[in-house]
Amino acid sequence: MAATPLNPGASRTATIPVLGARTPGLGRVRFCEARLPDPALGAWVAVPGPAGEEAGQIVVTPQQVALARLPRALPAVTRRLSPAEIRRAVDLTEAARAALDRALTRIQESGLPVFLTSLRFTLDGATALAAYRGTPQDAGALASLMSDVLGRPARTEWEGPLAPAPGHLFGGLGRLRAEPLDLDATVAARFDRPGSATVAPEGLPRIGSRVQTPEGSGTLQSVTTRHRQATVQLESGAVVTVPLAELRPAEP
Repeated sequence: MAATPLNPGASRTATIPVLGARTPGLGRVRFCEARLPDPALGAWVAVPGPAGEEAGQIVVTPQQVALARLPRALPAVTRRLSPAEIRRAVDLTEAARAALDRALTRIQESGLPVFLTSLRFTLDGATALAAYRGTPQDAGALASLMSDVLGRPARTEWEGPLAPAPGHLFGGLGRLRAEPLDLDATVAARFDRPGSATVAPEGLPRIGSRVQTPEGSGTLQSVTTRHRQATVQLESGAVVTVPLAELRPAEP
């Protein structure tokens, strides 16, 4: 199906202001119509989500994207986050990471045939969002299980079958391959290059990325935002905790 203009009455020379925001815990950039003044790179904004507003950091500005036609209508970003909301987003991201192990254990114990790709909370903390691979029929059982584990309502987001194509990376470990007609494929192919390490608040490195520590190189396992520390599994198999300031990207 051919793409249609967001506003069919717009001039052919008009462009639609589009920004890209990265939500903590979600491995891909989300693109939205920009309806706020001067959406600066790095600014924290309220991104409309399936269960309410979520925190997102602008990583692609309208100055980088000039689109006259879109594959689909976009949600609109209309406001920046307050300092208190940014602090809350950091705490919620840490809470989601802390809950992830519990959730994975319960899924394994239940025998539910799903692969959890991300876990995050809405900006108000009222709802959990669990993205997964499996079948659409697993959504109800997974939502019930996640609600029980997290003590709050949970919504699920189906991201495809359980067996991915080679080269896929999941959730906080990377970005999912987008469908051909998805705007994420249209714009991210130009601006969301692989290798970006800022997926968490305040430019934290991506979970699962290769990093260099004073003790040697290894794989980043977790980040504690409150204490600004990271847990890294070294190539030797040892697990160390180091200050974030001492981390560097590993040499290729």
